[in-house]
Amino acid sequence: MPRRRNPVGDTTIGTIPVVAVVSPKGGNGKTTVSSNLAVALSRRVDSIIVDLDVHFGDVEYALRMQPTHRLDDLVDQRTHRDPGTMLSAHPTGLDVLCAPQDPVAADRLGTEEVFAVVDQLLLLGRPVVLDTAGGISDFSLGALDRATRVVLVCGTDVPSVQAAKKLLATMRQLSMNLDLVDLLVNRSDSNVGLSVADVEQAVGRPAVITIPEHSSLAAGMNSGSPVTESSPRSPIAAAFQAYADQLLDLTVGANPATNREVVR
Repeated sequence: MPRRRNPVGDTTIGTIPVVAVVSPKGGNGKTTVSSNLAVALSRRVDSIIVDLDVHFGDVEYALRMQPTHRLDDLVDQRTHRDPGTMLSAHPTGLDVLCAPQDPVAADRLGTEEVFAVVDQLLLLGRPVVLDTAGGISDFSLGALDRATRVVLVCGTDVPSVQAAKKLLATMRQLSMNLDLVDLLVNRSDSNVGLSVADVEQAVGRPAVITIPEHSSLAAGMNSGSPVTESSPRSPIAAAFQAYADQLLDLTVGANPATNREVVR
């Protein structure tokens, strides 16, 4: 089971999650959530983020990457090279697989060959965040099929809520496990729109994490440094870290030398 340095002492990772971050309506901050969550996971154990918004993915900008290899390169080389050796390294310990450079290259990709690469990465036994495109595409459904946890990003506007309900209805029709879905309400303190309670009632599930609207999130996207990297002690970063630790089933064990208390 993967282990890595950790400043809090004797740390055991109980779960290796595959997290699909989805939002059927664009503009809800899905990539912001994906990049912050991936960095938070990488603070505990070496992790991977894959940009499955194959036509217009922007994970590379969210993480200021200049990748040598992209998703289409790994597809081309999948029978000749280990895809784990072709990922791009981020300073936090996160490995990144960026989307193709342009839509023309993306058009040549089929879902079967893309997920052949994803499945090879899953065999590495590391946490993986799958950032998906808006809407409900074959790539999004493939991510949902492989996820051990689904983060449904929803805004506080009516179109976002309606889109979230449609996604859940689609998952239900496809006999997918809705118990794996965690609701994340973005821009939760917006003065215009619905309250978090309204969103929870409409979607039919509680929000496991709420992210307020804050300039640091936009600044992080613009600078390529997510809040969980640039301001790890901020309340927003702490919320992402707490959720990441929950996904990992993180246990900090008692250290006999310090008599550190066990926390879950």
